[in-house]
Amino acid sequence: MQTPPHLPSKSCSVPLYRRLMMSSSLIVITLIALVSGLVGGIVSDVYIVPEQGIGTDTGVISRGPAHVITDLQDPVFLRDQLRRSVTLVQKDVYEATGYIPLTDTYEAVLLTDTGWFVMPEARDQVFRPEEWIAVTMNGETYEVDSFQKDPAYDLIYGSLGGDGFRVTAFAPVSSLEPSTSLWAMHQGDLERTALTYPTPVSEGAPTFLGDAQYMFQLQAQTLPASILWTDDGAFFGFLNGEGVIVPWFVIESIYTDVFTGTPIVHTTFPVKGSVVRLTEKQSATAGDAKYGFFVEIADEKTGLQKNDLITHIGDTAIEPWTLQALILSQTRETVSVHLLRDGARIDLTL
Repeated sequence: MQTPPHLPSKSCSVPLYRRLMMSSSLIVITLIALVSGLVGGIVSDVYIVPEQGIGTDTGVISRGPAHVITDLQDPVFLRDQLRRSVTLVQKDVYEATGYIPLTDTYEAVLLTDTGWFVMPEARDQVFRPEEWIAVTMNGETYEVDSFQKDPAYDLIYGSLGGDGFRVTAFAPVSSLEPSTSLWAMHQGDLERTALTYPTPVSEGAPTFLGDAQYMFQLQAQTLPASILWTDDGAFFGFLNGEGVIVPWFVIESIYTDVFTGTPIVHTTFPVKGSVVRLTEKQSATAGDAKYGFFVEIADEKTGLQKNDLITHIGDTAIEPWTLQALILSQTRETVSVHLLRDGARIDLTL
């Protein structure tokens, strides 16, 4: 019986010592593969992070999700943020060239999948819906249906003739922590920046945060009208022409009124005072709060009294940089507070 040509002859045999050597080689290769896989699994979440200093190409080892430590021009992160925004261009200019000019354009953040958006306002610019067109990152264009101004914060809300848009998420209150890293986006470019310690607003000083006790600014000079994003891609706010941040919470607190046609009204906290720091003994009495809002003037109808110390908004202890955000994040028409009065803890609903 003949053996097919592609198979070895039945009489062909391999010496025993060769078979042992082949088996040993297979074992060694298998061990190397296993070790390589193990090492790869161990280091799979380690990334090289560029130093934030100027003029250096060195890196440091850091652990964490990739979006937190991505390169300044990470295309995936940037592309995601561009999908959540549109560029408003004067219609006659865009129709004449088919390109987005570098001047007289406005970047807006999409708030709903039906095309509602918000953007910083240029005070000397008149906005008429029929004169503007919205351009997406893919070059799709949409008519602008309406504009509505919010002069208190130099913002403009508007709506587009379309749907199915990718919308943004609002940042959490915890992102107001000083030194929080942010991304500033301007004309499709990203720049790394961070929050400074909040600045107290002196009485009578102009502020674009309504009656907030503190203003938010950035550590480095950044272009006005930049859109600010957190490392998680959430919308943090806009930078206005004075270098002051208009934070997301002033938008989140009233944007649903805009959609329903309700006039824009910013409700202010019916009290004046200042944020103070508590001693360890005072903190123990105040439910471990480290700060409090010392009431100097209050509307008697609220139930607050002079010298009250507000320590919590809702169930959250206040901090200098979170006070206004906590007030505006209350979803009801009333605000619940915990306070100290003459050393005793009291709960009130304002």
